[in-house]
Amino acid sequence: MPRSAKSLVGSTTRRPTSAVRRYIDSFGLPQLWLDDSEIEAEMVAALTSAGMGPGPEAPAVDLERFLEVGLRATLDQHAVLDKDLLGVTSFARGLPPVVQINADLTGAFDAPEAGRLERARWRSTLAHEAAHVVLHARLFLLDEHQGELFSETAAGSPPQRCLKRDVGFNRSAPDPREVQANKGMAALLMPGTLFVPLAREAVDRFGLRPGDLDPTASGSRRLITTLAEWFQVSRQAAQIRLGTFGFLNSEGQPPLGR
Repeated sequence: MPRSAKSLVGSTTRRPTSAVRRYIDSFGLPQLWLDDSEIEAEMVAALTSAGMGPGPEAPAVDLERFLEVGLRATLDQHAVLDKDLLGVTSFARGLPPVVQINADLTGAFDAPEAGRLERARWRSTLAHEAAHVVLHARLFLLDEHQGELFSETAAGSPPQRCLKRDVGFNRSAPDPREVQANKGMAALLMPGTLFVPLAREAVDRFGLRPGDLDPTASGSRRLITTLAEWFQVSRQAAQIRLGTFGFLNSEGQPPLGR
């Protein structure tokens, strides 16, 4: 477990206050313009507002508690969904968001023989749905006293259905909301304000050079595995996050991890 990192999700972080940029896409769906830094800030702010920012002694976010207490969502972890559907997030006027997780996915997580991959897949799905709540609830009518958004007149909105092919750390998707939720998922599971200092600590501990690491080298693999264990994510997720912050050498990518 990490020992000396001090930079983490801060208690003074506030929800971003910049104007929300909404638009209708070519399919008639309501969307938001959000850049990567805004998504990172939104997720950190949501954790901080809920009082659930992780720290170096316990880096893994409690996703069930974050959804149910922090975001006040109704969570059904044993929903009967199609096999290719990992999760569904639904919004309805005047009601809390409803997050459903495929019962088979939760069953695989709960099984005595569950390994790191099954646990990481379940956590990733919860984080993906939580990102939908944080980022996309504003697109829909959640308060009966609000005016109409995008001529939405029904009591609710079409649910955000997350297919297996759309949920991932390095995936594109036809719906921009899925791309945003994947980025929010990474930021929620591994908040940059905590991930970066812990990664630096591990790099120093293993005698590595940030920004010049070959992900296939033994030292880099050890670093990836260590961070995956600390944050309870897959090795692929930890590797992608390390690349995002410039710890791994990548053609044309500056060494931001220095």
